[in-house]
Formats: sequence, structure tokens, C-alpha cells
Amino acid sequence: MTKKKGLEQFEEAHGGPKIEKLKRELEVERKKVEALAGVQNVTTIVNSEDCHIRFAITGDRHHGSLYCHEAAIAGFYEHLEAEGVDTVFDCGDILDGHKVYKGQEFELRDLGLEAQLKRVKEAPVSIRTLFITGNHDASFKSAAGIPVGQLIELQNPEIYQFLGEEQARFVYQTPNGPFEIMLLHPGGGSSYALSYRPQKIVESLEGGNKPNLLAIGHYHKAMMIPSYRNVAVFQSGTFQKQTPFMARGGLAAHVGGWIIDVWVGSDHNRIASEFVAVYI
Repeated sequence: MTKKKGLEQFEEAHGGPKIEKLKRELEVERKKVEALAGVQNVTTIVNSEDCHIRFAITGDRHHGSLYCHEAAIAGFYEHLEAEGVDTVFDCGDILDGHKVYKGQEFELRDLGLEAQLKRVKEAPVSIRTLFITGNHDASFKSAAGIPVGQLIELQNPEIYQFLGEEQARFVYQTPNGPFEIMLLHPGGGSSYALSYRPQKIVESLEGGNKPNLLAIGHYHKAMMIPSYRNVAVFQSGTFQKQTPFMARGGLAAHVGGWIIDVWVGSDHNRIASEFVAVYI
């Protein structure tokens, strides 16, 4: 006679109702943790009646920084309205954060979470913006466990939709099949070659888990690789001018954002891109 497994022994000793009660309690605690930690690795799916998809990609706005280029944000969104773009995907670092690096406090226009959230709410943003959070946003979570992404969405839900922390996936279901976008805010610093980090990130993706398009924030660079391992790769650009921290590190800021057109085919995709640059 084989020895009964631990779960079977527990069921015999305590009965099914108690197990169900424990499951419900565990689900409540799981939801509490999610509310505190944010959402990760979530895929959002929407139906598209058209095989032509049009959207914008932005990243690294850093509201609250002295170097946040609000005039560039306003100009970019005005251009999007004129071009009929109604969806923006943002790759993170909506806020400039708190004590991300030594001396950051001297580069802030708005000190503290409340002031930076207020700056976001007052920013010239008029088009639905779906976003992830980045390492600067996460600094408030690290300091006090504050779910920044949810707060940004909560104060202006008609404009902002929080997709996840550091990464998320968004799938358009078209008549010719799905088109999947992955937003990512990685770690680490910039490399000597613009394409090096994005290539390594794509190489790390599992073969059956690759998106059609990967949008990367964090590095404040603008770059497009049409196809690498069958993934179209974009670095999002930034709306933060070069900070003293970046200048000390010899890091350039590519200020601006992308407009992307995708035509989803039954056996191929067409992708056209325009980078709207702001030269300072």
C-alpha cells in the first residue's frame, strides 16, 4: 500500500471546506500583493477590425525633472492629433523618481511623489497613452511600497492606462491574425553601439515567446531594427533633455517619439516608421 500524499492526508484530516477557505484567503492575499507590487508580465488583447494598425511609441518622459521637455511633449502630441494617431505606447519612466542616483535631488523641478503626479496630470497629453513603469517610477515603490503605475492611471483614467511594471505585452487581433507588441524598460547602461543592447535583449527571448514588435525604453536613444530574429525592434527615444548625470557619462539624449504603421498580412507584415525628433 503506497503512502498517501501530503495533500490527501490533509484533506482527510481537515476536509474539503477548510481547503476551499484557505484557497479564498490565499486569493485575497495575492490580490493585496498585486495591488502593492503592480502588474507584471500581463498581456492585453484587443480586437481590430482593420489589418492596418497605427500607433505611437514614446518613453522616458521624467516628469518632475528640471530637464523634462514639456514643450517637446506638447508638440509631439499635437503632431499625433494632426496625423490621426489615437494610441500611444510609453516604455516607462513617466516620473523622475526619488534618489535614483547620487545628486538626483539637485536635478528635480518637483520633489516628491505628489508633486510629480501633479506634473503628469497637468502635462499637455491629449491622446490615450498605454504605459509601463520604469526604474525611476519604481524608486517610490522601493522607498515606500507605493504602486506608482496605478496612481498615474487613477488620477487621469481617460488618458492613461497602466499595463505593467517594467514590461507588458499588447496584442491586436486582426482579420489576418495577431500582432503582438512588447514594451520593455530594462536595466543597465547604454553601450558603445546603439544596437548592441537591443540585440542582446532579443537574443534572450525564447523562440516561441517573441513579439512581433519590441519597444525598449531606459536608454534615451532612438533606433529601429527592421527585423532581428523576426522581431521589429525600436528604442523609444526620450522627452528628457540631457541631464548633468548623462553629460558626465557622455550619454546623448535622442528627444522625440515614433509614429508606427503596421499592415498585418496573412504571411508577412509591413512596418513603416517615422521618428519625430526635437533638436535643442
